[in-house]
Amino acid sequence: MKLYSTELFTEFPPDIPNIVKTYSSDKITILKARNVFSEPKGFGCYKFLLPARNMPVAVVEKKKYHLEQQKIFPVNPDQVHLFNKEKSVETFIPIFIQTDYMKEFSHLLSGKSGIFYNNGSFNMHPNISRLVFQFMEEAENKQLGYEFVLQSLNSQITVSLLRNVSNNLSNDSRPKEYSDIRAIKRAKEFLQSHLCSDFSLDDLASFVNYSPYHFIRIFKKHTGKTPFEYLTELKIEKAKGLLATKSYSITEVSFLCGFANRTHFSTIFKRMVGMTPSFYRNSAAYKYFNRV
Repeated sequence: MKLYSTELFTEFPPDIPNIVKTYSSDKITILKARNVFSEPKGFGCYKFLLPARNMPVAVVEKKKYHLEQQKIFPVNPDQVHLFNKEKSVETFIPIFIQTDYMKEFSHLLSGKSGIFYNNGSFNMHPNISRLVFQFMEEAENKQLGYEFVLQSLNSQITVSLLRNVSNNLSNDSRPKEYSDIRAIKRAKEFLQSHLCSDFSLDDLASFVNYSPYHFIRIFKKHTGKTPFEYLTELKIEKAKGLLATKSYSITEVSFLCGFANRTHFSTIFKRMVGMTPSFYRNSAAYKYFNRV
C-alpha cells in the first residue's frame, strides 16, 4: 500500500516529517504535531484540525478564527491559511484527506462532488474522534490485516466528516427530505399490509434502510405519531369497519386486527374511540340502518 504521507510531505518543508508523528493509509494521513507556523500555506487536499488548548489564532483567507479544543476546524483544498504566530503548543492533530477521495464520497452520498466545508470551529461528533484514534492505533501497531482495517476506516472517517461537519451540501436538505418522505411512505404501506404480523421496530427500520433511532425520529416528525401509535390507529380503524358489519364476534375482530386477545383489544378500543367495541357495534349498526 502506497502511503498518502509520501505524497503529502512533498508539500511540507523538508524537516517537517522529522518533528511530527505520522499515521497514514493510501487516502488519509493523520499527524501528531506540537509546532504551528506563520507561513501562509494552501494544501492540495482537505484538512481537518483537532486543536490543542493553547493554539494561536488561525487565519484563513485573511479572516481570523479562534480555535477551540474538542472542536474540529476544516480547511478546503488550496485555501491559504496560517497562524498569527509561530509557537510550540500542546499536541494537536491535523487530518489530511485526498481531494479526489473526499469528492468521490460526496458524489456517492449526495450526487454532487463539489464539496466545500464552511470554515469555523464546529462541535466534533464523538464518532469522528473514535474513528480517528482507531485509525492511528491501526497505522501504528500494524497488526495482521491492518491494511484492510485502514481501508474501512478511510471510508468511515470520510463519511462521518461529510455528515457531521458543516458544508455546502449539508445546507441543502431537499435530497434528504425527499428520501425521508419516501421512506415514511414505504413504512406506512408496510404497516397497512402487516397489521397482524409479528415484527419489531428494528424490522421496520431495516425494511426502509434506516437505523431504528433515526427512523422513529423522522416518522414522528412527518406523522406526529410513533410507528407503534400509527399501527394501533390502523388496527382500530379496521376494527371499526368490521364491527359495523356485525359479521364477526368481538373476539374474532380482535384477532383479525392483530390484537393478542379480546381484553387487550377492548381496552385499547375504548381508550381511543371513547366507547366499548360492543357499544360501538350497536351504534354503528343503528346509524347504518337509519341511513338506509
